[in-house]
Amino acid sequence: MPATPGLRQFLDAARAQGASDQTLVALLRGRGWPEEDVYHALADYFESTTGLTVPIYKRSGSAKDAFFYLLAFATLSVWTIGLGSAIFTLIERWFPDPVAPRYYYSNGYYEMASALASIIIAFPIYLLVTRYILREVQAHPEKLDSPVRKWLTYLALFIAAGCVVGDLITFLTYFLRGELTARFIAKIATVLIISGGVFWYYFGGLRNSDSAASPVSHSVSSGSQP
Repeated sequence: MPATPGLRQFLDAARAQGASDQTLVALLRGRGWPEEDVYHALADYFESTTGLTVPIYKRSGSAKDAFFYLLAFATLSVWTIGLGSAIFTLIERWFPDPVAPRYYYSNGYYEMASALASIIIAFPIYLLVTRYILREVQAHPEKLDSPVRKWLTYLALFIAAGCVVGDLITFLTYFLRGELTARFIAKIATVLIISGGVFWYYFGGLRNSDSAASPVSHSVSSGSQP
């Protein structure tokens, strides 16, 4: 947004009085200016006074980042589903259905083997990929604003939230019918703990990254103080 003549005159006068960039941002925000418009106006002002063009920052969202985030979330889904399947198999062994035929549980060993294989393979890969991502973010904090990271993280949150909501709806449905059993409650609790844990972990990560990004943007405005 180009600076208007009135805004340009205000910025010239304020800078002549020794006002810092941080003070200018606070004054304009106090008058209702959106933060993005304020920084655009300051950029146009400095470009016109210095004759230099403010370089455009290219956000980090490379194919490499997309690959590692997709791999992390893919392995996350594999080992969480495997964990849930293993726990479901144990629940069916601990709380057998009295009306189910005996051969119903004959495939339990095969299901347990498949679930354990999923956990043994996918969980270490998930840990390694997640560790790599965290190290990259620590080395390059600008990757916290990566669109790839935010889109895929919110997609994982959406799926986890859908599982939690569906799980609670199913529980309430069977509760209102009076059909709750220990076996059913254990399975409901399993889904709620796994999906709720995933949601809590990634939602907390987004909140921490947003709070970490605020001081960075704040320091940009205060770093050019006279």
